[in-house]
This record gives sequence, C-alpha cells and structure tokens, in this order.
Amino acid sequence: MRSGVLRAASVTVGVAALLSACTSGGGNHSRPNADTQVSTSFAPPEGSIDRPRPVECVQGWISRPRQPVPPSSGTPTSGAPASHAPASHAPASGPPASHAPSTSDTPSASSDKNDVTIGPLTWPDLRSLATGDQNTWGSQSGGGWFYKIGPRLQAGAEVTVTVGAEQRARAGLEYGEVSDNSPATSVVFRSCQKAATGFPGGFFVAGDGRACVPLDVRVGDQPAQRVLISFFKGDCSA
Repeated sequence: MRSGVLRAASVTVGVAALLSACTSGGGNHSRPNADTQVSTSFAPPEGSIDRPRPVECVQGWISRPRQPVPPSSGTPTSGAPASHAPASHAPASGPPASHAPSTSDTPSASSDKNDVTIGPLTWPDLRSLATGDQNTWGSQSGGGWFYKIGPRLQAGAEVTVTVGAEQRARAGLEYGEVSDNSPATSVVFRSCQKAATGFPGGFFVAGDGRACVPLDVRVGDQPAQRVLISFFKGDCSA
C-alpha cells in the first residue's frame, strides 16, 4: 500500500515539475528578445566614391604618343575633335609580373594646349569642349548627352577620378565594363605596367548636356587635385 502511495506521489511531483518548466520557459532556454535587431551590411555600389569602378589595363589599348600635325597637311577645324585613336589598336596585355610603376608626377608634355593633363593622366582636347560644337563632340543619349573622350595614362600608373559633389546629380563617368553602361561617380584607371594605355569611354551630362563639371583627380595615394571642365558652357572660371 505504501509503495503504491509513494509511486503516485512521485508521479504527481513529476507532472508538477513538468508543468512548471513549460510555464517558465524551461531550464536554460531563454525567450528571444523582441527588441533584438538583425544587422545587415551591404557593400557600397560599384562606381560610388567609396567603391570606384575599376578600369583595368586589359580594358584599354597600347597608346602611342600623338604626332604633331605637319604644316603642309593643315590643322583640324577649330572645335572639332582630333583623332584620338592610337597608331596600333592591338589589345593591351595584362600587366607583366615585374616592373616598377612610374613615380613621376610631372605633367607630361602636351602637343595641344586644349589637353587636360594631371600627373600621368591626359584627356586629349578636353578643353575644346568649352566652345566647340556640341553635335560634333557628342550625341544625345538616355536623357542627356554623351561625349566620347578616352584618356591616356602613362605606364604603371593608377589614377582615381571622381565627379565633384556639386554636379553628381547631372554628370557621370562612362568608363569601364558594365552591363547597363550606367555612368559612375568615381572610377579608378590602372594602366599596363610597361606601356602607356588608352581607355575607351567618355562623360555623360544630363539634360541639355551643358555644365561646368568639377573633377577630383587623385594619383595613387596622393591628395586629389581639382580641375573644372566646361561642357559647352564657355569660361567656367568666371
């Protein structure tokens, strides 16, 4: 009789303990905090100031120095783009394994006063757009104007170009390989190690395509230099 009572009492105690555990959440299992925030980090978009779009050696071509125009052959009509195509269009090979990058920060000699040169980077005839013929230099595209002007970069150089904050809503850089050909706020050019490199692409300016666009140009890790480019707005320094 006693053993039967003890067994019944044990069962009763066990059931009570089980109910208590269910009510309180049981053991060491804690209830999830409703206020816990799930943190998710996203990489900045490519082409932003925090992640410039890369424009590599293999996306360009070997660039040869532009030859002066012989006097007997005449000169290009004012405001019209000169030919920017190099003598050879052979694809640029990837950077060789060993070659010291150029450390020269001196602007390269220019055969045209309308070139824009900062360190190892040169945009041929870019200043001609200030007063040139817009239809000769550009074409309407996607709610604005596209101006095809490829820069040249000395061998073994890295240069980052960023559109100034004042015009980021209107202007962009169409360089590098992207599926939708969207303009970037910032790009980083990397030339071939043993050869000057030219890159295809150009600038996009929304609306009527006329604007004074500041560009911040940084050579390697040096402080950025600012240059103001007139896209058919005349003298932007005024």
